[in-house]
Amino acid sequence: MQVGMFAPHEQHSPDHLARIAQRAERAGLDSIWTSDHFHPWWHTGAECGAAWPWLGAALERTDEIRMGTGVTAPIGRYHPGLIAQNVATLGAMYPGRVHVTFATGEALNERPLGFEWPDYPERRQRLIDACEIYHRLFEGGFHDYDGHHWDLDTARLYTLPEQRPPLYVAGNGPRTAEVAGRYADGFLTLVDIETYQEDLVPALEAGAEQAGRDPDEIKRIKQASVGYGKDYDTALDAVEFWTGSMAVDFSEDVSDPREIQKRARSTLSRQEWPDWGLITSDPTDIAELIERHTEAGFDEVELLASTPDLEHFVNVVGESVLPDLSLART
Repeated sequence: MQVGMFAPHEQHSPDHLARIAQRAERAGLDSIWTSDHFHPWWHTGAECGAAWPWLGAALERTDEIRMGTGVTAPIGRYHPGLIAQNVATLGAMYPGRVHVTFATGEALNERPLGFEWPDYPERRQRLIDACEIYHRLFEGGFHDYDGHHWDLDTARLYTLPEQRPPLYVAGNGPRTAEVAGRYADGFLTLVDIETYQEDLVPALEAGAEQAGRDPDEIKRIKQASVGYGKDYDTALDAVEFWTGSMAVDFSEDVSDPREIQKRARSTLSRQEWPDWGLITSDPTDIAELIERHTEAGFDEVELLASTPDLEHFVNVVGESVLPDLSLART
């Protein structure tokens, strides 16, 4: 089992997150997953730095820890060929340390820049285009591609790493899991274990079978949300920032963080905030969360922590959580 940290640009400044990445590496974590948003899920006190320049800076400040997006949506603002060029550049400079994750996205990344917000079937088709373009460009040489939405016209990546950086696909439903089975090196999800096992695993395996792939070779990653503090109430207070992501369905055409925040405050009671994730002041609870996902068949857990002191949380994971998992991680 590998354990990673989520670098939430929505909540922290880029420089602070770069320091968190350094601390995470020193603490013994395996990976950093950065958000790639234009707008955040909250308005008050929010940040929203850009993922790609931050990844270059954070990789340069560290030595071994793997980093990548979780997630990047090739829906409107990003042509998948440009994403591939970004990944290829980082992969050439930092071999073996880079990954990228595709998904069907959220309106808050597209609408503010003047792009349409298509319904899910359209976004799924654009995701498929993006996966095919990514694989073709990393084959080397020139490529044409006439996709459902995205095209290539005699396109070539002139700078390529020796090995293609892993392409992951993130999703919470079976239709996206099926796409991951067809194209991805790994599948990232937020859903609970029961939904994952009953609904997503069969779809992932079906997609792999369609593509003639071994589903056991597809890495399984869980993003686990943790509200952490010195006591339960402090930990729960830290969750409010993320309640916007609970008040708005990811497929909704809502992109103004002020509206999202207003909806969260008017529709969600404090008693509902624990639905966001694990709320705890005890590192043992975090270790048990990771162990449950190991038993469920996941290969990696990335921790999205909301806490008054993110550096302290990283230290706690390194000093009190990872040692309990040392046998499972060898």
